[in-house]
Amino acid sequence: MQDSRDFARLPIKELVVRCALPATISMGAMALYSVIDGVFVGYFLGETALAAINLVFPLFMLFTAVIDMLAAGSAVQVATRLGEGKRREASRIFSFSLVAIAAVSALVALLAFIGTKPLLTLMGAEPAVVEQATTYLYILAASAPLCLTFFATDNYLRICGWQNYSMALGVGVAVLNIALDYLAIVVLGWGIAGAAGATACSIGAGAIAAFLPFLLRRTELRLVRGTIPLRQFWRLAFNGSSEFFDNTASSFMDLIVNTVLLQLGGTLAVAAFSVVMYLDSVVSMLVFGLTSSLQPALSYCHGAGLRTRTRRLQKAIMLAAGALSIAALVLLQTAGPWALTFFVEPGDTALMTMSEEALAIFALSYLVKWVDICVSGYFTALERPAVSLGLSLLGTLIAPLAALAILVPALGLTGVWYMPLCAGTLSALLSIIALRMAL
Repeated sequence: MQDSRDFARLPIKELVVRCALPATISMGAMALYSVIDGVFVGYFLGETALAAINLVFPLFMLFTAVIDMLAAGSAVQVATRLGEGKRREASRIFSFSLVAIAAVSALVALLAFIGTKPLLTLMGAEPAVVEQATTYLYILAASAPLCLTFFATDNYLRICGWQNYSMALGVGVAVLNIALDYLAIVVLGWGIAGAAGATACSIGAGAIAAFLPFLLRRTELRLVRGTIPLRQFWRLAFNGSSEFFDNTASSFMDLIVNTVLLQLGGTLAVAAFSVVMYLDSVVSMLVFGLTSSLQPALSYCHGAGLRTRTRRLQKAIMLAAGALSIAALVLLQTAGPWALTFFVEPGDTALMTMSEEALAIFALSYLVKWVDICVSGYFTALERPAVSLGLSLLGTLIAPLAALAILVPALGLTGVWYMPLCAGTLSALLSIIALRMAL
């Protein structure tokens, strides 16, 4: 793509390919890194380290939810203003949002240092798990002011038509992370601190590279001085609130699930869930990459008044996301047990058995869990945050809590594995109803 005007000019199929393919490759690389990171941790550091990362990762996502809110909300406004032909205003929103994101990231780091250890202790984690988990999160928190801007800046690159550069950054960060994981964990023996340090260093390098096109003034969006009205800022934040509450609710739900798992099956159950989440991250990141890559196009077309094109584009997004999820289900059901062997130490039959059972059931959720992701993203792109927020909360918190409350008393630990399928089915039905009413 040359610039944002291609969002309105290219045929729908070509637009989907040009936007979604680079984003999917980038997210696939990041997902591959996440999986390989899990392999290094599980194979070389063991069950306790796996459980530690699974316990602490929701906390990190909880702390960064505000960043996602500002990034998503500002990206929609920026793309919409470009669609309206207001480039100067788009650049001002972009520049102000970067400053706000950097400031909030520093606050995130402070909260992580203060709150991590007390919360993990309250959850009932074993002392060895708490020690490794806090080490991991403290290192990530220290790098937050730089690293968190990487994910926000990626949104702005794609708005400007720099999809291939964004893809190269994603692949580069993933490859660098894998190399640093091997060096820190296997060669130098730095343990879980090495895993966190590898992540911080690679994403930090990606953040610096992501800024270069804007610093060199090669993009439509320019770094300019100025602020935006307070009312517009609140509107920006509210429009990104579905992403904020999605991350917050997901993190809160993960904390609840981990607490339930600790009570039902101890560290073993948490480790098994962690293994499944590593594989799930591949599918989730691919679907998220597909939908988020086309949000700027939806916002641009909406701002330009191209309603028919906006609806056609949303239908194409849902068809692609559905096909991707079904393919993932088939792959995990057939090759999942083989993939699990990379995460589990040789001879740990208890963890392998539980992980196989959990994955076989959990993978069924891919039949439905993509629907509310697509629909919520559509309403965010059209600056209808109330609907997007409602669907997000339903899919990430309300439906999962209800399913957990019903299934766990009846099925015990197996109920935890079935929860995503049941919650996703309810969320998908209500999302389809909301979308049909809107279209």
